[in-house]
Amino acid sequence: MSALPAPLRRHGARPLALLGATALGLVILVLFVYPAVMVVVGAFRTSSPGFPGEWSVQGFVDAYTEPATYELLWNSTAYSFSVMVISLVLAVFFAWVVTQTNTPGRRFVTPMMVTLITLPFLFFGISWAMLGNSSTGLLNQILRLVVPVEEGPLDVRSWPGIVAVAVLKITAINYMLMLGVFRTLDPALREASLMAGVSRTATFFRVELPVLAPVLLALALMGFVRGLESFDVPLLLGAPAGIEVFSTQIYDYLRNHFPPAYAQASALSVLVMAIMVVLVVLMWRFLGRRDFTTLGGKGQRVELLDLGPRRYLCTAAIVAFGLLALAFPLVQLVLGSVQSVFGVLSSGFTLDHYRTVLGEPGVISALQNTAFVVVVGGLLAVALATLIAYIVQRGTSKLRWVLEGATWLPWAVPGVVLGLGMLWAYLSVPGLRTLFASIWLVMLGLIVVATPVAVRLANAAIAQVHRQLEEAARVHGAGRLRAVIGVVLRLILPSLLAGWLICGVVMAGELAVPVLLSGPGSQTVPVVLLEMTESGRSSEAAAVFTLMLVAMAAVLVVALAVRAVGTRVLRARPAPATLAAPTTEPSPLTGSVPTAAPAREPSPAVPIRTAAEGD
Repeated sequence: MSALPAPLRRHGARPLALLGATALGLVILVLFVYPAVMVVVGAFRTSSPGFPGEWSVQGFVDAYTEPATYELLWNSTAYSFSVMVISLVLAVFFAWVVTQTNTPGRRFVTPMMVTLITLPFLFFGISWAMLGNSSTGLLNQILRLVVPVEEGPLDVRSWPGIVAVAVLKITAINYMLMLGVFRTLDPALREASLMAGVSRTATFFRVELPVLAPVLLALALMGFVRGLESFDVPLLLGAPAGIEVFSTQIYDYLRNHFPPAYAQASALSVLVMAIMVVLVVLMWRFLGRRDFTTLGGKGQRVELLDLGPRRYLCTAAIVAFGLLALAFPLVQLVLGSVQSVFGVLSSGFTLDHYRTVLGEPGVISALQNTAFVVVVGGLLAVALATLIAYIVQRGTSKLRWVLEGATWLPWAVPGVVLGLGMLWAYLSVPGLRTLFASIWLVMLGLIVVATPVAVRLANAAIAQVHRQLEEAARVHGAGRLRAVIGVVLRLILPSLLAGWLICGVVMAGELAVPVLLSGPGSQTVPVVLLEMTESGRSSEAAAVFTLMLVAMAAVLVVALAVRAVGTRVLRARPAPATLAAPTTEPSPLTGSVPTAAPAREPSPAVPIRTAAEGD
């Protein structure tokens, strides 16, 4: 067999490659498509998942003849639209301040936004539930020093409250996606407008902002989708005030009804899925079929706008946003975790709350479960995403885009709907029922949640490794697997480590999926925090969350150190001779002869097609 010519060996490898691609396709179908299909199937069943029942449309009748359903539709739409508009305006403002003006302190905006992105939605929900407490909240106590009222005046458990808290997180996401676009605006457009006598401010609104309109529309669609998916903030801040949206109502059907109203929850989920799929398809089509080029043909230094005394107002806006989004919530969590009586500064400080939570078996189990899911689940999500991204980037079949598109389905399905779909999917199969309420089912659900982000990251990393490097290894006798591991995987390893960290952060802070899939022994930290908050144990919840944030910060520092060392080693290590590129054919991209020099290190950031990119 070893004496077979290379063409025959390659021909014999094709069935194995086809078998591997088929197996991967089946995994994708089971993990991402099957649960969504089972949500629709469950809406027509009269029984709970895993129990015999009949086919019926009663779930749709009960859900859609209920007047509250249409109030939910209005509430969800108004909430999502408000969050989308306000966060987009703030993101445009901060991106403009950072890239186009001479505002003092603008260099601190990007690190602040990156920090906010790494914090889960649960952080904002829990911290602001404490911070905005009408009687004991730290912010209200400060405000009462100025405003002569006995209670309040800030009420975070209200429509303005839940919108404002959600805006803090979404603004950071929109800002990071928009920052690169503002940096790449063609200075020639601005200069032409200024030479025509248009003021600098008018130029921004009449020339630059219209150029950014396609990207802003895409981000608006994305922000609206994120608003519809929101669960943590509406549950923690809205539900106590009687404010319901789709995600919290579905959760209520499953948690606060006996027996759980699975059919009604599934019927409502079908409507949510339909809305989300339409919005996501519109976003994909808009981003994929338009050319949003704003880069000029020659590099020019951007002349910063001198705002004069107004620049200090922009600095004040930066400080105010940082205080509300980061400083006050962190101070409230740490302070609340050491107060003898929550909200009463005169009660003194103690570490008893930490001793209490660290002595509870449920908390220790939750910390261990979360660590297991973050390490093992994050690794599996990155490995799966790398396989998918390689097939998408290096494959030739048009079906590869179907493979990638299926992994994005969780972005079109809110977390509570995904959790419901997994209940129907796995409890309906006899052999898989043993997974119910186990840490394995929780980890599986969190892998599904994190994989879309990991796929996008792996796609960007592999796309920056030119095919010629891999082909050079094949020409010099390396097999496909050796070429992939020795060239592609080696070069994208720093980005994969970053992806592992990002997936871990997403999994550690996710509440919607574990709250539906976990049992008494498989709870993660967010589920324990929710139970503590609902039972009024604010100080203990603050202590647990503080421990979680410290652990996340420690992991971040270690990951950055490992990535830095790994990158330095990879750059310093000479490429093997078998990976040298052929010297007889020039590169089709540059016209120069390719070499074995290390490829540019892939960026760890999760990209989005922006104004500087085409399809």
